[in-house]
Amino acid sequence: MRLIEINDVSKSYKPKGRKKGATVTAVSHVDMDIEEGEILGLLGANGAGKTTLIKLMLGLVNPDSGNIIIGGYDVSTAREKALAQVGAIVEAPTLFNDFSGMENLKYYARLQGSDISESRLSSIVSLVGLTDRINDKFKTYSLGMRQRLGIAQAIMHRPKVLLLDEPTNGLDPDGISQMRELFLNLKNQLGTTIVISSHILGEMQQTCDRVAFMANGEIKAVKSMEEVNYGVDSMRKFAVECSDLQKAEGLVAMMGIDASVRNNALIMIVDQAKIGDIVKMFVQNDIVVYTVNKLKRSLEDLYREVSSGQSESRYKEVKNNEQ
Repeated sequence: MRLIEINDVSKSYKPKGRKKGATVTAVSHVDMDIEEGEILGLLGANGAGKTTLIKLMLGLVNPDSGNIIIGGYDVSTAREKALAQVGAIVEAPTLFNDFSGMENLKYYARLQGSDISESRLSSIVSLVGLTDRINDKFKTYSLGMRQRLGIAQAIMHRPKVLLLDEPTNGLDPDGISQMRELFLNLKNQLGTTIVISSHILGEMQQTCDRVAFMANGEIKAVKSMEEVNYGVDSMRKFAVECSDLQKAEGLVAMMGIDASVRNNALIMIVDQAKIGDIVKMFVQNDIVVYTVNKLKRSLEDLYREVSSGQSESRYKEVKNNEQ
């Protein structure tokens, strides 16, 4: 079921400090649906337009054309009803250093006018993994803890969707792993739909159900993780470890198959129905086959395939106007 509909949305800026000259297109004719209960990665280099698109979804900036529907409500014409279903962190969470984690949550609950019980707050704190530190002052928190408390604040009102702009920026590997676990818990335990803007492609490959590749303000492709990992046809990448790699490479070359030796294995892309025949051919030619492994495609490789380069000048113009 579609929770968010982005319909032919575009947004351009007049570069700051310039009275004349062409505008910079930050988002260009974006069409995309986001399904209820999925984690979608919005991927692209800095300046690709990811932050502008999230700000458009939050109604922080208005589109030049097109519209965005969240839970049946148009963000431009029914913003309050649309955003009642949304939690978000677009920049670093704005929380008070001299308040404890819990005092910060209670303060924002009062601001929202929300009737949030102590048990509700405790369950949120547990979900984000801060139970042991929730009564410590915010200024003592690590960057990862600050991000998790920010997410706790964003989900207090039980939003259907959570929008996060570069939530793992600056985190160490442990912090990134903890955030990944949190995202999966939010999806699996609460059914939260999550949109994560990021340029950390390897991490998104472990987290998302689908990814949308963004470059030059455009959505270049939207892929499921099955498509990312293995493609959409029957061709697959295999690594075959065997006793005579050079002989094996020559045999598959005679079949018209390109192969290369890497990391003590023969790497080839073939129709997966043929791999059994290839192994059988190796055995018939006195080659001992040790292992046959199907390899996943790299998300970085796929990103390079579907995106085009962005100039440094465009990057600076878009980032200056996204601020």
